[in-house]
Amino acid sequence: MKVLIVDDEEHVREGIDLAVEWEKFGISERLQAEDGRQALDLLRLHKPAIMFCDMCMPGMDGTELLRQLREEAFDTQVIVVSGHDDYQYTRAAIRANGLDYLLKPFSKRDLEQVLEQAVTAWKNREINLLEERETGFRIKRADALVDEQKLAAYLKGESAFHEGVRGLLYKVGLSSERLRVALILPCNRMDLVDRRFKGDRELFVFAINNIAHETLRAYGAHYLCRFDDYQWILLTDLAGSYRSASEHRRCMEKVTKAWRDILGLDTLIGMSDSEADPAGLLGAIGEARSALLKSDIGEVSAGAEIAPGELPRLTDQQFLLQTTLDNGNKAYAAEIIRSFVQRLRKRGTLRLKDLQACTIEANLLLERASRLMHSSKVAADLLMPLWISNLNEWERTFIQHWWTLMEEQGQGGMGNRGMEAIREYIERHFHEDLSLSVLSERFHFSPQYIAKKFKELYNTTVMTALTELRMDKARSLLRFTDKPVSEIANSLGYDDENYFGKVFKKQQGVSPLQFRKQHRDS
Repeated sequence: MKVLIVDDEEHVREGIDLAVEWEKFGISERLQAEDGRQALDLLRLHKPAIMFCDMCMPGMDGTELLRQLREEAFDTQVIVVSGHDDYQYTRAAIRANGLDYLLKPFSKRDLEQVLEQAVTAWKNREINLLEERETGFRIKRADALVDEQKLAAYLKGESAFHEGVRGLLYKVGLSSERLRVALILPCNRMDLVDRRFKGDRELFVFAINNIAHETLRAYGAHYLCRFDDYQWILLTDLAGSYRSASEHRRCMEKVTKAWRDILGLDTLIGMSDSEADPAGLLGAIGEARSALLKSDIGEVSAGAEIAPGELPRLTDQQFLLQTTLDNGNKAYAAEIIRSFVQRLRKRGTLRLKDLQACTIEANLLLERASRLMHSSKVAADLLMPLWISNLNEWERTFIQHWWTLMEEQGQGGMGNRGMEAIREYIERHFHEDLSLSVLSERFHFSPQYIAKKFKELYNTTVMTALTELRMDKARSLLRFTDKPVSEIANSLGYDDENYFGKVFKKQQGVSPLQFRKQHRDS
């Protein structure tokens, strides 16, 4: 917090500066000006929270300075200091939201009293402004989500075209009748959300949108619309020479390259070769989807024998998988599923539509097993997403779904003992890259089961417990070592020093460096 002291007499400025114990009011910097014009320059440059202002000064006096203050809408709290007990000055101070009016000479007690009131008023105003900004952001974000849902309903074919769709497109910046469509699938989304974004899906989506915007804004209007976690539509209204199919493809390649370089996100993309007006977007999306389904997603390990042949059938494993449900053998269930995925990898080529056929079979097995078990899980909770496009993610998701069925009937779990083992593991390995998916693979529980049972037993989430352990260690390292913040962040499992700093400040109220300084000074 900054304070500006304005008076044409140097001894008055120095007297105010020396009379107050500024630190106890949270004031870190004091500025001085000898007239209104110099003060106005400092106000514009530093935006101080509080200003002590003399009224009778050469050049620009206090009255003129306060008038400028009103016109430029500064948030600065004003304390008028003058030797002239004049109503005109008092009225000027009130109109500038002056907090008080001190007559020279004044006592230290009077000075600190009005300063405390000014600090309180400024803090309250900052809190109110922050709340207003946050409320505005939430409202704007909620409106944007509603618009996205309405537009997605049309683009998915769930609602017919109407003029409201044209209005929505115009609202998001797509006013042209000549739009191009790209259907995008994030291949390793689950891994990125868990590892890089610590489970925060909205932060992941924000990053995706931000990178797309930064890449495409030079080429024309664009809008990224999510159907679900696995399907995104990127609509573009590219300008000038970028309208051609070849330039559209080049622009999409730039976007996907930016996602890969910055986030490590791999994507599959299907594009329509023709432009479409708003009423014809469904046809263009159909073209993009057809192109996408032909994409090769084969993942062949080095030295593997290529065995194209007929697509292996997952339903051939039904008996073995049913056996794992009967005896609660989670490890064997995972082995069966991994073996099947390995056969897919050995084919060398695997189109997206082939993997979708496997997904349909997987959902058939899940539904059959659920009916036999009389599971309380509704069908939507059990179904594998159709548009998964990564074999590792497909394998992990199917294993977790199958484990969920076993947990539903009380098979393959250890109850509280399993959660105690997970808690002990977190306490020993908090400095490693931990997530629900990592714990799921190690302890053979589904992520949903771990989240639910851990919260029931410890009344906190896994990630909150992990963060608290890391912050406890961070506080100790900051207080008792001279290690750089970047080294501390890395030693606690944070790849990004800035992200570590945000988490620490959210927990402690101050940055890591401020925390270290406070405790070193004390």
